[in-house]
Amino acid sequence: MEKKRLYWVVGELSGELHAVSVIKALRQLSPNIEMRGMGGELMANHGVQLITDWKAYAVVGFVEVLRNLSKFIRLYRRLQKDILDYAPDQLILVDYPGLNLRLARWAVRRGIKVTYFIPPQLWAWNPGRVRHLRHPLVQILCILPFEPAFYAQYGVKATYVGHPLLKQVEGVTALRWSRPYIALLPGSRIHEVKNMLPLMAKLPSVLPEWDFIVSKVKHLPVSIYEQLAPGLPLVEGQTQSLLAGATAAVVTSGTATLEAALIGTPSVIVYKGNYFSYLLAKQLVRVPFIGLPNLILGEPIFPELIQSAYTLPALEHALRTQIQNQQSIKAKLLTLRERLSPESAAEVAAQAILISM
Repeated sequence: MEKKRLYWVVGELSGELHAVSVIKALRQLSPNIEMRGMGGELMANHGVQLITDWKAYAVVGFVEVLRNLSKFIRLYRRLQKDILDYAPDQLILVDYPGLNLRLARWAVRRGIKVTYFIPPQLWAWNPGRVRHLRHPLVQILCILPFEPAFYAQYGVKATYVGHPLLKQVEGVTALRWSRPYIALLPGSRIHEVKNMLPLMAKLPSVLPEWDFIVSKVKHLPVSIYEQLAPGLPLVEGQTQSLLAGATAAVVTSGTATLEAALIGTPSVIVYKGNYFSYLLAKQLVRVPFIGLPNLILGEPIFPELIQSAYTLPALEHALRTQIQNQQSIKAKLLTLRERLSPESAAEVAAQAILISM
């Protein structure tokens, strides 16, 4: 029997972590399956043959993408050629909408089956782009419970498989530290760390009763953190343990906000990027919050300090409020699990991929 082939396109760290969960489940269900594509070290360690690493393309924001447009055009063409040469049974796209929506539209025109795992948050901005996914060769696997109803409005069939983080945060052991501490998560992209960490590093001057620990991502050099937050301890590759042991956290907007919520850590969501990208996003975004915990619960359980609101006095006040109200916040966060169940997202996604091949 000829081996089945999958081609993955993953463009950032959180997407890779979710992809790896599905890859593990696929290996259990179909040990001989072959996989290739764009991803990272974790995927390579699980048998995915990489043609390029996502780290060179980890940018976000309209202006930032425009600055790197020629690089993304070359990547797009390279992926097209490699996909055609590899002739996969299915193309698996994970988040990363700027590139993956275009690849989905291109692939179905060539008769290639597509599974979009973690589809773009079109319900938050530019819902008209849903039309690119309205095709019998496209399978949508959602990780947020309200997404299938949104896609159904546009005639697109989408399946809710659960959220992979539910399994990933089970049994997390809290980081042991000599004093109560606050976790600082400045993001996984270099421009995020440069934008977010300097202000975070000023918190010890206004909250001396707490220690502060910075979550470092493996693919960024330690020198950046030491330069932007001199003297603050770093913890690499232990984000969940860091969050589990923290009294509170400051988290750059992204998947980590939901990670903190599921672990039960009262947090403040922050973000500051290019000003013109922010203005454009503000015109397009149609939801009241940017943090996933707030969107799912329908209330600002985690304060959001975005762009000009991201100041030291505002951050200090928000953290003190979160710490003072931590018991009531933790109680509300317990309902997240109920809304995100079932807990077998990776297995359900893997089965859906195999059935559709």
